Amino acid sequence: MQFKKFLDALFYSDDLFIFLFIIGVYTAIALMIIWVVYTPRLRDFFLSFNGIHGTFYSPAASMFALAAAFMGSTLVLSFNAHTDAIKDERTALLLYLDFAGNTPVLANKNLQYKVKEYLNSALEEEWPLLELQRISPKTESSFKEILKQTIAAAPALEGTQAGRQLGNIIEDWYQARSKRIAFRWHQIEHLRWIALFIVAFLLQISVAATHLTSSKRVMSLSVGITTILIASVLIPLALNVDHYSGLLEVSKSPLNEVYEILSQQFADDR
Repeated sequence: MQFKKFLDALFYSDDLFIFLFIIGVYTAIALMIIWVVYTPRLRDFFLSFNGIHGTFYSPAASMFALAAAFMGSTLVLSFNAHTDAIKDERTALLLYLDFAGNTPVLANKNLQYKVKEYLNSALEEEWPLLELQRISPKTESSFKEILKQTIAAAPALEGTQAGRQLGNIIEDWYQARSKRIAFRWHQIEHLRWIALFIVAFLLQISVAATHLTSSKRVMSLSVGITTILIASVLIPLALNVDHYSGLLEVSKSPLNEVYEILSQQFADDR
């Protein structure tokens, strides 16, 4: 349980810390392997394993590649789904604004300005809170107020094509927002990450095992290159876990685009 909490803290920490942690851990493991293998009192013991075939590391390398690819596909799918939810909300907002501005029963309720207030709160106040697994009460209240006023006018459109269109737009907006803010919850595949870390360690061990009779320089180079390859795979994967901060974060520009459109209509910009 404590290790799970550690992984949660690791993947949702600063990018630099993630980078240094992965580099530091696997570099330390590589140095430890080389030091232990070439310790004079243990040298004869390790040489007793001489004869391990050079392709011994292949299974570990294949398993690491497969595990990393599987983890990468999972993270990319999650990232894309989050991005799609943001784009879907943008589309729903644009449709809502167009509908509200061209429908008499909604045109006099100043809903476009209320949407602008909602976006201002969502982008400036709520977005940073989502990283902390929280939502903004102000943003939620603004969203519910827009829905309340829209639904209050809905009976005037009941049974019409416009009414059905409005229902679909509201439903799409509600679903897109719900999906977008649902990504605030920390979702880490702990078991998969543990397996990936272990396979990476076994890959280092297997590379060292195939160079027992080599010079210290050759083993150091081989294990060093392997360590760099491991880090170059693990670091981008780890940076892609947190969608709200760092180098690999989802963009709020789709919602910002809608806000900028509304800012051209109203003077009190952010």
